[in-house]
Amino acid sequence: MKKSSLFASAAAVSLTLSAVPVFAQGGGPFADVPTDHWAYQSVDKLQKKGIVVGYPDKTYGGKRPMTRYEFAVAIARMLDIVGAGTPPDMSNYVTKDQLGNYVTKDQIANMATKDDLAKLATKDDLAQLRKLVSEFQTELTTLGVDIDAVKKRLDALEGRVTKIEDELKKMVRVSGEFNVYSRSNNRFKTDINPALGAGTQAISVRDANGFEVTGGYGSRGGLFADTRVLHDLDLNIKANVSPNAVFDSTINFGNYLSYLNSIGSFSGARSDRSASPNGLFAGQQVSQDQTQTIYKAMIDAKTRIPALGNVSFQAGRVPFQLTPYTLKLVDVDYYFDNSKTDNGNIPLDGIKGNANIGPFGVTGFAAKVDPIRFLSNSSNTFPTDGAYALYAGAGRGAYGGGLMAQSRTVTDPYGRTVLTGNRPVGSLINPNANGAMAVEQLAGARVAISRKGIGTLGATYEYMSGQATFTPEQVVAANGGVVPPDKSDADKLSFDRVAVYGADFEGYLGSIGAYASYTKSDTAGNRVVGAVVEGKTKTKIDKKNDAWDAGLKFGNQSALSASIGYRQIAPYFAAPGYWGRVGSLTNPVDIKGPYGTLAYQLSKFISLQGGGHFYKGTGDAILNGGMADNDKITNYRVGLRYGFSKSNNVDLGVDWTGYDVAGADGFTRVKPSEIFYNLGFGYLITPETGFKVVYQVIDYDDKNSGFDTINGKGGVLTSTFTIHF
Repeated sequence: MKKSSLFASAAAVSLTLSAVPVFAQGGGPFADVPTDHWAYQSVDKLQKKGIVVGYPDKTYGGKRPMTRYEFAVAIARMLDIVGAGTPPDMSNYVTKDQLGNYVTKDQIANMATKDDLAKLATKDDLAQLRKLVSEFQTELTTLGVDIDAVKKRLDALEGRVTKIEDELKKMVRVSGEFNVYSRSNNRFKTDINPALGAGTQAISVRDANGFEVTGGYGSRGGLFADTRVLHDLDLNIKANVSPNAVFDSTINFGNYLSYLNSIGSFSGARSDRSASPNGLFAGQQVSQDQTQTIYKAMIDAKTRIPALGNVSFQAGRVPFQLTPYTLKLVDVDYYFDNSKTDNGNIPLDGIKGNANIGPFGVTGFAAKVDPIRFLSNSSNTFPTDGAYALYAGAGRGAYGGGLMAQSRTVTDPYGRTVLTGNRPVGSLINPNANGAMAVEQLAGARVAISRKGIGTLGATYEYMSGQATFTPEQVVAANGGVVPPDKSDADKLSFDRVAVYGADFEGYLGSIGAYASYTKSDTAGNRVVGAVVEGKTKTKIDKKNDAWDAGLKFGNQSALSASIGYRQIAPYFAAPGYWGRVGSLTNPVDIKGPYGTLAYQLSKFISLQGGGHFYKGTGDAILNGGMADNDKITNYRVGLRYGFSKSNNVDLGVDWTGYDVAGADGFTRVKPSEIFYNLGFGYLITPETGFKVVYQVIDYDDKNSGFDTINGKGGVLTSTFTIHF
């Protein structure tokens, strides 16, 4: 405990204990403060320091407010302690000069910990203590305290504190996060899909991320038949390189990122599986290579520019985000929590600057995207990783001939021809679904203005260039030597530039929270060959490519909270953002409809959460791979959390998604559905260490429609052990 905060603790405990009932119980310094009382440890510490001594009857008297004179007595006792000790020995703590080009284990072991630093008083603490001395000067003088001597002692102590703070600024600060994950996939039912015929037995189950999981072809896939252990260590190193500049980095070690294959797109595999004998289902293998990569490494500096005033900038590998519909890292892993991949920041190689110009906050950036391992490999710099990238832009609708219940063969990212259905899973913003471009570089700016009690209004513009899905020659050749019409499967535009821009607001309408955004994604480039949109041949997509989203939030400060919103996302909208998921589909497009959430805290330990999405197709790209206006995607989610204590809890949840789509004949309607049942248990060992285990039951019912080639049912068992240091 900081020396100058001892009195604050005494005052807080005294005032609070006066408002709660006290039951006598032995074992503590005072008879009226039981050992199981929430304030016991603070009172015990203050008694041992000699700041509070209680009454002759061995009671603390917490029910009675402390008098001004008793306040002064406590201050006087505390002043005898403050400054009486010796400065902490800082010789064992490593500094930047000692680090050089490496850090040894011994040096890391001797670095200051958070607990070490928390024990040190600050200049702000001393300023508060000076105010107390001035306020209670009369009472302290009555008690025989030499005020002039106290002030001199405080001056000396402030000098020592300043010296310590200067030393702390020179130190390299090391922190981190270590996660151990385990995952087992299993299936307990496999069906012949009547709509596809014999030889199409489901050899796998599709998980909540949309990946096919469980063991090889013909295997039963028992609970632990497909098990792997993953580990992920983030080592954060931060140091002041000058009074106005900080070096900030995160180095990652482990095999979790290899397992994901890409943090920005749904690629790779989540389960080893052999190819089927009939050749309709390709084999796959999970990558578990041990790797080390620089996830973040940047200089964060502040300076003053005459025309702009105070300016800050970050240069190097800089993780950042803008808005959900413009630039935000997608969550590609439903099952594991990871602070660096779940916070929405995309690690980009470049520079970002921030300045305040009048009432406006301005952010500008320019960055290289490819190659960055685990984010973009469109140039095949990492040949063992397969293809993945940050994608933007659209040349066709995302649903491959419309959201119909029919199977088809496609080419996967590894160049293999495989059988698939039209069930939308993962993200449909990729070259094979909507003809998206692999982003290689981008630049842009954001301007925002905030008003207290009203909210923030912002505008964003970003321009991206990259690798076109196909060259003009490939597109034309695939259509018999002519520019393809809008019904052709080869009508993906060959564009190499995308502009994403829009405006957004988040704030309040009285006591009600409100948000709204409008965003567009235009395609362009000198390699465009044209596609038919609204009956006209287009050399770029600049219509039916926007996203509207608006909603209200209620009761955020009460036990009951809710939100309701409406969104309409056009078929050709495609940006490198993250605006949510519906079942196993992430970043839905070509949809319109309402959505909402509801949460209720039933008691201190029991809470309920729920939500729903009610979408139908826009009908704006029926002839170009889009949804019809009578196609529907409906989703319900409900969850219950029961906390046995502050340290452990049980979670129950159900996530149901239903589809209403045309059958293979184009006339009948079919209604396949997917359900994920979740049962989890979490235990917080310490504030920095926790454990969680979850079992999910997967139940997909194709209704004999052929909407998906996979009609198996199964489950996923996961566990997570996390340490923060």
